[in-house]
Amino acid sequence: MENEMTTEPGDRASQFDVAIVGCGPVGALLANLLKQYGHKVAVLEREPDIFYAPRGMGFDDESTRIMQSAGILDRLKAEGHIYQADLELIDRSGKRLGGFDRRSVGEDLLSGLHGHRHMTLFHQPSLEATLREEFATGENAATAYFNHEVTGITDQGDRVELNCKDRATDEEHSLIAKYVVGCDGARSTVRKTMNVPRIDLKYTKKYLVVDAIVDDPVYFRTMIPQGGYILLDGKEAGVLVKGLHGHVRFDFLQHSETIGQELKTDEDYQKAARDLIRSRGFDPENFRVIRSVSYTFHAGMPSKWRVGRLMVAGDAAHLTPPWSGQGLNMGVRDAANLSFKLNLALRGKSSDRILDTYDEERRPQSLETIQAAVDMGIRMQNTSPLQIGLRNLAYALSRKSKFVNRLLFKNWIRKPSYKSGLLGLQHRLSGGPMFQPWVETAEGKRVRMDDLIGLNFALISTDSPTGPEVRQFVSELGGVVLKLDCDFFDPSETVCKWYDEHRINAVLLRPDRVIYDAGRDGQALCRSLLAELRK
Repeated sequence: MENEMTTEPGDRASQFDVAIVGCGPVGALLANLLKQYGHKVAVLEREPDIFYAPRGMGFDDESTRIMQSAGILDRLKAEGHIYQADLELIDRSGKRLGGFDRRSVGEDLLSGLHGHRHMTLFHQPSLEATLREEFATGENAATAYFNHEVTGITDQGDRVELNCKDRATDEEHSLIAKYVVGCDGARSTVRKTMNVPRIDLKYTKKYLVVDAIVDDPVYFRTMIPQGGYILLDGKEAGVLVKGLHGHVRFDFLQHSETIGQELKTDEDYQKAARDLIRSRGFDPENFRVIRSVSYTFHAGMPSKWRVGRLMVAGDAAHLTPPWSGQGLNMGVRDAANLSFKLNLALRGKSSDRILDTYDEERRPQSLETIQAAVDMGIRMQNTSPLQIGLRNLAYALSRKSKFVNRLLFKNWIRKPSYKSGLLGLQHRLSGGPMFQPWVETAEGKRVRMDDLIGLNFALISTDSPTGPEVRQFVSELGGVVLKLDCDFFDPSETVCKWYDEHRINAVLLRPDRVIYDAGRDGQALCRSLLAELRK
């Protein structure tokens, strides 16, 4: 990967299909996906190195599935950078109010329709290093410009010019891209260039965020609870998460009675970190604090995610409090959604109006997700005795009844489907995710269904759909056609039962695993998609 921009012979500036501003997990994932589609990608990042402390820590089942599709999940597992976790809810005294684990929820629900656990913890610096290594390898490697700050962005109608400066040498450079995606965080330069109003969900809370390392592996293994817990309290609300490689995260409401008065110096923050660790029942001598900062969580987003050839994703597109664990997960879904649509536009398989559906789909869903996190935070920090009593009663019932706990868990993990966008909308399944079963190949190998599809559209059918539209689906879009009991087998009959339940013979699946449409006629599904892309 380069630290210096070069100008190709005869060109005023280097030419790229997509320039991604920001190389956090979302930008790096997007670069990997676009690279796999065969596009020339530039990644610009103002920092010279990966941030030393984890910030995001948890994948939900959908994000884990997207990492599977991107081809890096097995590497993360093999190198010990992820683990499956459970979640507990406690009160101020440390009493367990409720929780979601295999025993209290059931493996069928805990694993989710995407074929992965609903809570997989990861080590962000290792994730970012893996993503950067992956997009920098192979014939179509993305070009990364680290320690470069973007100083100007000009949408010229048919292309975008970016001006930037090497922060080490102060040398100025420029490059040209067909599209620019801002994955450059809450202070996004790309979003500022787009100059659109902000939707404010009126949530602003100040937290003390502490990252610490436990160097003693025995203490880390035996004394820090696996997974994480959420403390429900009006003054002490917060999250504790046991990460990987000795890392522990504390995110707690910065209330003057529990965190202390105004924090000004490094010594103030170090003391506040030790006091917080002690208040949670641990000996601070066993923790090496690597970061202690005040962080204000906001909730909102820009009112548009696309303006001309500029788009935003990740924290540049949405800010949320941490309560539902969806901050990074929303960004991962952004990357999966946007990457295949950029591929369609760049390859001329659709006009670039297809990129409007990125905003049309992702923004309303993210807005609903953030509002749910805000509502959850308000409930968790409630000081009303009546509301606290009702909440505790619900959790008391959940401890006694697996049925009640499953209902609570379903509400916790619920995500809205897409209501409009690149969708057929002839069947109620349209806009929601397709579940991912374990299946067998013709050779008898047990695999997850997505491994038969890759980053492609897929028509999954119980019969053999034929006709010109099916052939076009394969030849023009690179679509994959899979027939049950021919191209794959379903020993547990989960696919058959699901098809029978919904009275369908075929599903047309998008590359982001969202159902375009479903029905009885596979050729009609292909015809509908092809017509939609020609608009």
